[in-house]
Formats: sequence, C-alpha cells, structure tokens
Amino acid sequence: MAEGGASLPSVGSDAVKRRVTYFYEPTIGDYYYGQGHPMKPHRIRMAHSLIIHYSLYRRMQISRPFPAAPDDIRRFHSDDYVDFLSSVSPQILSENTHSHYRQLKRFNVGEDCPVFDGLFDFCQASAGGSIGAAVRLNRSDADIAINWAGGLHHAKKAEASGFCYVNDIVLGILELLKVHR
Repeated sequence: MAEGGASLPSVGSDAVKRRVTYFYEPTIGDYYYGQGHPMKPHRIRMAHSLIIHYSLYRRMQISRPFPAAPDDIRRFHSDDYVDFLSSVSPQILSENTHSHYRQLKRFNVGEDCPVFDGLFDFCQASAGGSIGAAVRLNRSDADIAINWAGGLHHAKKAEASGFCYVNDIVLGILELLKVHR
C-alpha cells in the first residue's frame, strides 16, 4: 500500500491544503453476508479500486488499520456480547443447539445481521479503521480521516442491528474524547 502522498486542496476560503488519511483493509471485500443480503463488503474494495485507478491515492496517506482488540470493542459493547461475537461461526451454529438459538435471539443475530465466516475479523477491521482514524486526528497527523469500512452505527451496546455488529462510530468518538472534551 502506498504511504505518504500529497494533500487535497481546501474547498474553503482559507486555501489551506488538508492532510487526508485513508484506512483500507485489503481483505475487507472478502467477507460475505450471504446470498441476497444487501450489505456487500466487496463494494469497499470497488471504492478502493476507483481511488487507485483515478490516482487519488497520491493525494492521501493510505494505511492498513490494526484490528481493534476485544478490549477496544468493550469500551462500548458489553463483555458477553463481545465474547459471543468473537466465538460465533457458521460451523458452531451448524451444531443447532438450543443454547445457540437463545444467544442468536438475545444478541439479535440472524436475518439482518447473519453469522458469516470471519464475522469478528470483519468487526475488528471496521472498528480498527475508525479508531485509527480518530487517533490520527487526535495526534494532528491528519485533517481528514476516512474509513470506508466504517460507519456501522446501528449496533447497540449488546445487540447487532441494521447489518451492524460493532458500533465503530461510538468507538471512534470515545477515542476522540481522549483529547477533545
């Protein structure tokens, strides 16, 4: 991935060039919510491809996010929910036990928010990009920070919702609040 690069010209009247950082996890497009599901992580890969082909990457710093650690995710989400997300898989669900059904219902995981291969890795990549973006802003290393794999703001403290499992927006805000009170 390209590191460094130029900055983007300001749209404002100050004519100051803005330092842009962009987080991209190359494997993000490999995750698959399932047949017919409207959430398509491969679109993030398509957006990245456009950024490369239109040479926009030359005007920003591109970084691979560190996966958010379970403890990072627990800054907002409940322990039992994070434990569930980190352990659930299609293979485990194939056992079809009553306990699994109760947990799926309790954490609102099912049709809108299905269990798929690599679910927790996907959550860690998404959240890691948003936390990393907030860190760059906090350190004044960037004026603008982008994480196209983020914005999954529907997730609740102990429940998936609206295709979202981990609320990376809240995690990013919590990181920003370390500096901006």
